[in-house]
Amino acid sequence: MVMVNQNAGGSQGSSFEAQLLMAHPETALIYELGALLRGLPMPIVDWDDLLKKLSTQDPEPGTLGFPPLPVDPCVPPELFPVYDEADLAAKLTAFVRISLRQAEGHGSTARLRSPMHKRFATVAEQATGSGRKSGVFEDGSLLGAERGDTTVPDIHFPWVVTLILRDCSNEQLLPWSWITDGFNTYTFDANAQFIALIDGIWSGYSLLVMREGYVNRLVVLDQATMAGTTQNICLNPA
Repeated sequence: MVMVNQNAGGSQGSSFEAQLLMAHPETALIYELGALLRGLPMPIVDWDDLLKKLSTQDPEPGTLGFPPLPVDPCVPPELFPVYDEADLAAKLTAFVRISLRQAEGHGSTARLRSPMHKRFATVAEQATGSGRKSGVFEDGSLLGAERGDTTVPDIHFPWVVTLILRDCSNEQLLPWSWITDGFNTYTFDANAQFIALIDGIWSGYSLLVMREGYVNRLVVLDQATMAGTTQNICLNPA
């Protein structure tokens, strides 16, 4: 197993794989977590099962360069069960990318009580990212938001919807358009994509999509049917 020291003073003598990982902190974090978890007996049923299996490993969790995992669950329940290495790769990659979006600022809801959360926040500041525009929506929407189940414990995992914006008349992509909840305003990226990261206290969230020369459109995101999906939307020319 190859572990990467991201604080190394130089790249001379490092493998090409190590240089690639040091050049992209997000990928390095996924690799580091994957190296820690891939050797565990599969399937991993839930968070408690994960901690139990980690506790039997040698060396002890946290000595491989990643902070010890907290006792309380800090991942969405949808991550489990993990059936095999392929399933781990897909779910771990999605979890890390969502967590880094959550931790990168803009009024983030990232919880920084544990060393693990602090590590994610540090990597979020270093990460070069993919260039895809994203935005955090957590304070409710002036255009309409619906609270989730308030009877569950006060642990709310964020949910994500990727939006792709086109012209309704000709299917042409509409990059750099605006999107707002009335409090925060962001833009779509050069590929007309935008990642909406919604605080878990909201089960529904309304956003207004705008572009000069087009009719504004209200888009209502629904956690039950849209979380984790890509939604194609369009604007009509004015």
